[in-house]
Amino acid sequence: MATFSTINKAPGIYIQEISLPGPIAGVSTSIAAFLGPAMQGPTFTPTLITNIQQFLNKFGGYIEDPYRVYVTHAVNGFFAEGGQQCYFVRIGTGRAAWLDLRDAKNRKVLRVTALKEGLFANTDIQAQVDPASAASTKAAGKGVSVTLEAASITVDTAAPGQAKVTTKKANDANKFDPGDRVVLTDSTKTKTEKATIATISSDATTPPGTCTFVMATKLTNDYGGGTMAPAAAKRKVTTAAAADAGKFVPGDWVLLTNTAKTKSERAIISSITTDSRIAPGVSKFILVSPFTNDYGGGTMRVADLIPGQSRIRVEATTGIEPGSYIKIDQNGLTENGVVRVVDTLNNGLTLTSPLTNTYPMDGANDINVDTLEFSLTIKAKNLADEVFPLLSLDPRHSKYFVSKVSSASVSVAFSDPPTTSAPPDNLPANLVATNLAGGVDEDISKLTTLEYHTGIDKLQKVDDVNLLCLPDAVGGTLGATPIFTDADTQDIQAYMVAHCEKMKDRFAILDSLPMPNPPSFDRITNQRQNLNSDGGYAALYFPWISISNPIAKGRILVPPSGHTAGVYANSDNNFGVFRAPANESIVSALDLETPVTDDEQGPLNEQGINVIRAFKGQGIKIWGARTIAPHDITQWRFVNVRRLLLFIEESIQEGTRFAVFEPNNLTLWQTLKRLVTAFLRDQWEAGPLFGETPDKAFRVRVDETLNPPEIRALGQLIIEVTVVPTTPAEFIVFQVIQDPTGATLQEGTK
Repeated sequence: MATFSTINKAPGIYIQEISLPGPIAGVSTSIAAFLGPAMQGPTFTPTLITNIQQFLNKFGGYIEDPYRVYVTHAVNGFFAEGGQQCYFVRIGTGRAAWLDLRDAKNRKVLRVTALKEGLFANTDIQAQVDPASAASTKAAGKGVSVTLEAASITVDTAAPGQAKVTTKKANDANKFDPGDRVVLTDSTKTKTEKATIATISSDATTPPGTCTFVMATKLTNDYGGGTMAPAAAKRKVTTAAAADAGKFVPGDWVLLTNTAKTKSERAIISSITTDSRIAPGVSKFILVSPFTNDYGGGTMRVADLIPGQSRIRVEATTGIEPGSYIKIDQNGLTENGVVRVVDTLNNGLTLTSPLTNTYPMDGANDINVDTLEFSLTIKAKNLADEVFPLLSLDPRHSKYFVSKVSSASVSVAFSDPPTTSAPPDNLPANLVATNLAGGVDEDISKLTTLEYHTGIDKLQKVDDVNLLCLPDAVGGTLGATPIFTDADTQDIQAYMVAHCEKMKDRFAILDSLPMPNPPSFDRITNQRQNLNSDGGYAALYFPWISISNPIAKGRILVPPSGHTAGVYANSDNNFGVFRAPANESIVSALDLETPVTDDEQGPLNEQGINVIRAFKGQGIKIWGARTIAPHDITQWRFVNVRRLLLFIEESIQEGTRFAVFEPNNLTLWQTLKRLVTAFLRDQWEAGPLFGETPDKAFRVRVDETLNPPEIRALGQLIIEVTVVPTTPAEFIVFQVIQDPTGATLQEGTK
């Protein structure tokens, strides 16, 4: 619990809000990722999709030429069977042309990329960058100087035994405030006395008027004809003209100089008031901090801009906003900065970093302040030029390029990796109209396993993927020649499995190779023998399913992974990830590539091949729930067990992240144990964990045996979590025993 700080606080009752970590929430388990060719859209970029129409709008429709592409059917099947969200990574050989926009140091800042891949963009699209400025102004206050009044005043009457002091000028009231400590000196300058002002009043009816100061205590001497001056360090200066107030604003840095010009100091104006009752009036300036010298009769001017200063007052702030890059220039002395705050009332600019140069404010040269933006022009063949003016690279700016550049031909994004140039030096430099380059025409007949590897790697940065499907790894033929050999398929699917094992938060749904002609199970068994995951991070489904052709008459055969992923998602949403996604209908399936009997399924199931079967009157169902874990590794044999553990591990990881860098003490241990125990108890009550009581279903252990001093010294905290997952009832056996009294029915599960 946080300690309440009592420093500089008065005794009393205080309220302190304490934030406690909330319960661990379960993570999603049914967000799929699909990879494959598409008609259009960004390549090798994971894109979130929430319905099939969104997919078709973004990536185009079904591809039949030069071969049938199955991933579009898979995505459609996923949503048709109950899936709600998926990512799609378009795989392709085509490359969109691009052009890097560089800063003045030749470092990449932005990349302009054609929206469509192909050679055409190398000649048909150009980008042009022009420097621009939204506002031009000057630092305000150059040459402004005012004469300061003396801090002391002449006393008219101040009798001993009285608390009243009077003067013959009403404007004297502006030089002091109630509570000020003053020193009174008699006319002979032989007697002095300190006092505190209680009240001040003035009468300006008959100029120059009168002023009355009432002290907190009675005076001991007569100070008539003498003087009254501040007794302590002062924060207030006055001038004998009300018009002087308009020459400064609160927040101004000013320079105070004495009459002899031997002493000076910088100060910041806190507030400004005027008294115009008696012409020419009085201007009163309250400074942020007390000044140390007497500047009566001296001057006050706007101070020079110096290194370390981060606020500048300008003549106008129109066109300047938070995030604006600015250039400061005085007769060739320049530097750039970024605006953090704009004070439109006082025309003040606060910069993100202080100034590094000195800019005099009492000379003849103006200090020019110009904003730095850029304009981007896109020139595309047969289209009108697109001009995007006054763009900024700062997200605070109203012209931030991300929200303002909407081109029919290109996209614009920060370079990856980002430039090392710090703002404002990262602005794109001037660039004449220049062609994009590097475009390559798409030809999906030239896809290799390398492109699929690249696409899978792109998913490493997407944390919420749970299921991985790649149906085109097993399909597609050019004439009679398969796009991929069986070895290529093994390569891609093994890479899928390795990806899931590395990420430890997702599961691969693998498609079987198409049945050979004549039909034989040898091909699927050979495929299975070449796949393995000791941790059970994948499952293999056989055979292909027949669905209605979405673009023509009749039916087509497709790999089942997309529809199977939809069944996974639907089962997770309706029952939970702990239930095996089996004995579930594939609603969209109309028939099977090949029917499988009980006798034929037995050996396949034993090898970890999940068979999809047709049952009379019940439709087509997934009739297997095994992973591709080796036969002797039974703890990862079932799909639901593997996915349940992924769910538990990821939920605990996400729900306890707050604890990283917290003190590794008993308080933290007990907090984490309480949270994890509560989460696992919820799971036990819902059915995923097996045991009559919670202590038989799971155990959470964190103690000094697991965390001795040498472990804690390494910055580690080890928590042991043991769970007993519920396995599916894969074989239900009814034992019927005949006895003389009749039939006794016993039910057993193994």
